[in-house]
Amino acid sequence: MTISYDEEFSSLMLRWRGSIWKAVLKDLIGFYIAYYIVLAFQWYLLDEKGKEYFTGWIMWCEIGAQYIPLSFLLGFFVSLIVARWWEQFNCISWPDKMMIMVSACLPGNENLVVRQTIARWSSLQAAIAWSGVSVKTLKRFPTERHMVASKLMTEEEYDLYMNTEAPHGKWFIPILWIVNLIKKQKQKGVIDSIQMDMLLKQVYSYRDGFAMLFVYDWIKIPLVYTQVVAIATYGYFFICLIGRQPKLDQRSMEKEITILFPIFTTFQMLFYLGWLKVGQYLMNPFGEDDDDFELNYVLDRNTAIAHMMASELSDQLPSIGAPMVPAVPHTRASFKIQDVIPKSHLAGFKLSDAEMKLIKPEDLEEHERLLEETKVTNRQRLGTLVRAIEKKSRTNATINEDDEE
Repeated sequence: MTISYDEEFSSLMLRWRGSIWKAVLKDLIGFYIAYYIVLAFQWYLLDEKGKEYFTGWIMWCEIGAQYIPLSFLLGFFVSLIVARWWEQFNCISWPDKMMIMVSACLPGNENLVVRQTIARWSSLQAAIAWSGVSVKTLKRFPTERHMVASKLMTEEEYDLYMNTEAPHGKWFIPILWIVNLIKKQKQKGVIDSIQMDMLLKQVYSYRDGFAMLFVYDWIKIPLVYTQVVAIATYGYFFICLIGRQPKLDQRSMEKEITILFPIFTTFQMLFYLGWLKVGQYLMNPFGEDDDDFELNYVLDRNTAIAHMMASELSDQLPSIGAPMVPAVPHTRASFKIQDVIPKSHLAGFKLSDAEMKLIKPEDLEEHERLLEETKVTNRQRLGTLVRAIEKKSRTNATINEDDEE
């Protein structure tokens, strides 16, 4: 089941189930063992000349590790996996809407058996379909006889189901039983065409979730991309086995601080390997990892809810007439944390009295008259200016001719 938590941040760091510590512990221990084997080889088996030569390997691996775009590969890979993981959760089918519609269109004790049959078949549909994608559900119902023993399927239904030849799968058979039962109610006149259409739409919607889960189970993340990310991550830390070794030659020890524990490489392993493990765990959310979806619980919940809606809640109606209060009271605890009433960003916007004054038709006429007079005045001024410029130009031309003579 997906791990839920609401503790303080410091308490979250101490959690084990579903934590980063559990995800990377084995890889971290394996890296430490290999790291110190290489360190012991360098420390005890190499002479000074060999240590200088090994220092060259360390520097070469340090430079080579920079050419692996690990952050880009892991970021895109995990974002794709998380989006796919959430989409698969949204494809889990819930019978609530369908059973509400069934209760509305088939009310009364005379339709009780029909409602309960639809509720049972909805749970049978989930058990059959989810057994094809979830390991936990398959372990609960390894054969169809287990569904008969669980009272989800009758002996007659078992015979019909097992005798149906379906080379491409027959997980959808209970849905067709529901559709045929609705058709029968239409033929009897219990429901009309509109009610039948409303019921079938809900049945189709319920069926679509199971179909999409089979599609997700069929179409995986491309293997080549998964391999690229895994090779890049583990290859990076394989290079770090040498590239993050301390330089033990005499010249390097005089210039640099020698630290025998890979501190920053440990942080990188927590980040990068933790990132990779997230993608690996969420790639198949219907397995047995800590953060996988618990479809057995969903099946139990849906069965109980569907039975309740088909039985005691179908025609339940309390008496009406109780007055409604305009304000809901607070407790002392909730009163201290009342939310601020949201306001529009224009709540404080104000205009002056002059700006709020309405424009009357006569004001518009006066404005147009003044505007026309302004245009006439401007044209007159422009004509006067043009004539003055022309006169000045002629005067200058006359003076130039006199000068030439």
